[in-house]
Amino acid sequence: MTTSSHQTQQALAPGAGLRWLLYVADAALLVASGAIHVHLWDTAYQHVKVLDVLFLVQAAAALVAAVAVLVTRHLLVVIAAALLMAGTIVGFILVRTSGLFGFHLTFTSGEAYTVLIIEIAAIILLSATAAALLRDRRS
Repeated sequence: MTTSSHQTQQALAPGAGLRWLLYVADAALLVASGAIHVHLWDTAYQHVKVLDVLFLVQAAAALVAAVAVLVTRHLLVVIAAALLMAGTIVGFILVRTSGLFGFHLTFTSGEAYTVLIIEIAAIILLSATAAALLRDRRS
């Protein structure tokens, strides 16, 4: 079975509406994470060496991942998006604890906590999406 016919069959299968809801929620959380990183870059981090670029890279990667999740609906893309969110969380933890690239964050804004919650929610929903895709592959 070709990929396109498999995706067409998935779209017609029971639960396809729920899967689309997952894809849209996944993409929305990825976009929200990227948008908040652009805002944080603009308001606080654009002059912090190395981190300035990383904030923009994260935002661009999150946007690309959001589009890729919606367009491809492929397991590897969903896993990559979850890893992006996990990596962003690890970066935040490093900056708050031991530092990252010589930068140590001593103050955390409400926006940082908001994006942390969004990224945790994204990992949970992306994991649910991956589980659904795996379940579909087995049936």
